[in-house]
Amino acid sequence: MEQEKRINQGYEIIEGCTIGGTELVIGHNPKAPNPYVCWYCKGGDNYYWGCYCNTLEAAREKLNERYQSECEMPYNKTPAPKPKGRDAYER
Repeated sequence: MEQEKRINQGYEIIEGCTIGGTELVIGHNPKAPNPYVCWYCKGGDNYYWGCYCNTLEAAREKLNERYQSECEMPYNKTPAPKPKGRDAYER
């Protein structure tokens, strides 16, 4: 089954990745002055903070930069496991 194309402001979403509750996507519009864009996306259709680029390589670099930044956010970090043993039971 073929996935439905996603389009925002004339840009077709061609790549994407998800970290936590945030999706990062790259869109392409060959007729636009800047044919590539990297957006944050929430809920599959709420695109924001677009960074418009002239090349796919530049858009991928921006996506990677944003992904690395999201990895450092506390809301995307896995909490440290609670220690097991006597200390967990002492008060």
